[in-house]
Amino acid sequence: MSETPPASLPAGGQPGRFAPAGLARRLLAPYRGLGPSLWSMFFATMINRFGDFVGVFLALYLSKILHFEPVKAGAVISMVAAAGLAGSLLSGRLADVIGRKRSLIAAQTGSALGNLVLVFFWSQPWAPVLLALSSFSAGGARPLIGAVLTDLAPPAKRKEVFGLQYWSINVGVAVGPLVAAFLFDHAITLLFAGTALCTLVSVALIATGVKVPRVAHASTSLERHDERGAIRAFLARPILLAFAGISLVSSLTYSQTGFALPLTVSAVFESDGPRILGWLISLNAVLVIVLSIPITRLLRSVSPMTCMAMSGLFYIVGFGMLSFKLGLGGFVVSTIVWTIGEIVASTNIGIFVARHSPANWRASFQSFMGVFFSGGWTFGPLVAGPLIAAGGSSTLWAATAAFCAFWGLCSLFVDRMDKKIVAEPV
Repeated sequence: MSETPPASLPAGGQPGRFAPAGLARRLLAPYRGLGPSLWSMFFATMINRFGDFVGVFLALYLSKILHFEPVKAGAVISMVAAAGLAGSLLSGRLADVIGRKRSLIAAQTGSALGNLVLVFFWSQPWAPVLLALSSFSAGGARPLIGAVLTDLAPPAKRKEVFGLQYWSINVGVAVGPLVAAFLFDHAITLLFAGTALCTLVSVALIATGVKVPRVAHASTSLERHDERGAIRAFLARPILLAFAGISLVSSLTYSQTGFALPLTVSAVFESDGPRILGWLISLNAVLVIVLSIPITRLLRSVSPMTCMAMSGLFYIVGFGMLSFKLGLGGFVVSTIVWTIGEIVASTNIGIFVARHSPANWRASFQSFMGVFFSGGWTFGPLVAGPLIAAGGSSTLWAATAAFCAFWGLCSLFVDRMDKKIVAEPV
């Protein structure tokens, strides 16, 4: 009897499905044929997020450059997040009326101009007002990206499209924080100039490379045009209201990676804090680059809200670890664990919202959801500042883990609701 060839090599001797080359082809196959408009969006996102220098070090900028106390710094970050929330709410309705691409370009241009002004006034005590104005425009761009992706994505490949967009974000984030850390220590003016320049390059790519269809098409009965106003149509969907509540609480917990984590790292590592924070954020992004495509493929058949519940479990462990005294190795392990949770959640949120949004109100629905997401970032620092002042970072991270358990369980209940709703093809 002849020997059976190894699983990685079929009888003909060519690489099989489990060989590295064959496995790579299988992982990347769903991303072929997406079209130039989607790839332009991916590259624009990559460049824009690479240049998010200010956002990465905002907490340290307020505490170390402007010398704000934790409670005041938290209040300012909440103000900046609230401005982004207001921009998100306005832009979605405007985009459904005058066009999503045009509105996206205008919002990103406004954000770039705000950072250009900060080049000259970053050291002023009233600089946070300029940060809020820039955040207003940047916040306006966020829901429009999701709406444009939904317009462009083939319905059967939405999970892959949103996953690849998320991957593109983190390709930029993998390198950006390292550059931002250097600029923070040596040339803080360029922190703002670099953010503005990258945003303008992103605008140019969208303007020249993205073609959005004039009429947004529905793929299922849940996406049929709804002739009621956007707010009435949104309120008529209880499952989206439930999901909005989950988004609020989950973003409140995740917002601590932008507020409490920098302060915790700075307190533990002191003068090495900015450098180590930059490495941890880059580790987060590198993990996303390496793992997001395999995880998306692995969970392709799992419902979005089940994935959200799984994400909550990883957050409980990753954030809960930070309530203990950790060395550098502990921070690295924590980052790995909560990053996996981030990947699982981020590659599924957009699909869930798109499934329950009428085609004519996609941008508005994205903006409504953005209000709840930004609301978490707004209230997160407001809650965290007093908790840190009263009980230290250990208390804050223990409370964060408890909130993750709460919204993870809620996700399972919403998943049961979702499975009872039938979406017929149109």
